[in-house]
Amino acid sequence: MAGAVGRPRKNSPRRRGSTAREEILDASAELFTIQGFATTSTHQIADAVGIRQASLYYHFPSKTEIFLTLLKSTIEPSTELAEHLSGISADEAPAPLRLWALVAAEARLLLSTRWNVGRLYQLPIAGAEEFAEYHRQRTDLHEAFTRLAGNIVGPEDPRRELPFHIAMSVIEMRDNTGTVPHPLSTEALPDTAVMLADAALDVLHTPLPEERAQRTLAMLAETDGTRQAD
Repeated sequence: MAGAVGRPRKNSPRRRGSTAREEILDASAELFTIQGFATTSTHQIADAVGIRQASLYYHFPSKTEIFLTLLKSTIEPSTELAEHLSGISADEAPAPLRLWALVAAEARLLLSTRWNVGRLYQLPIAGAEEFAEYHRQRTDLHEAFTRLAGNIVGPEDPRRELPFHIAMSVIEMRDNTGTVPHPLSTEALPDTAVMLADAALDVLHTPLPEERAQRTLAMLAETDGTRQAD
């Protein structure tokens, strides 16, 4: 009797993920964040997933592509939110609310993964030219933060740089033990994300918007709906 068709495994699945691609990303995130990019091999990744090395290349052409995918996963949803916020009028959502939402959303995203993939920003390899697509997205997001902050304090005020770095400080505030600090929820934002978003407006000496968490969740639901429709 012929064997079952599918990707060959050396043993039973042992990673989280509903697909082989998700399992590979989970294993890669663990290895990259713990031992770095250069010292992680595709053989190690495949072994951690429980598949043959050749099977890994069916899903990703290279280790670099895996790393890029992980980098982009930490920033693309926030970039999409920033684009959505740029189309909202000041009457509907003033700059303080939009900035608060952006800080909270990025912190929420970085708290929603098993492994602290935000650490990948800090690896020297992340600055390589081969990750230019990620660099553009990160620059766009940074500019969205500073533009909104500049709308509040003025385009020349150096404090406009602070909200972006406050959002990214969540990387140093979470662990890397393989446990999700705060799973994504449509009902509430993580307390840490709220705290950082409040802090971002506080350094700008700006009053906190009313119902900011609920309004942010509503905007996130709109961008999530648009992404799923696409």
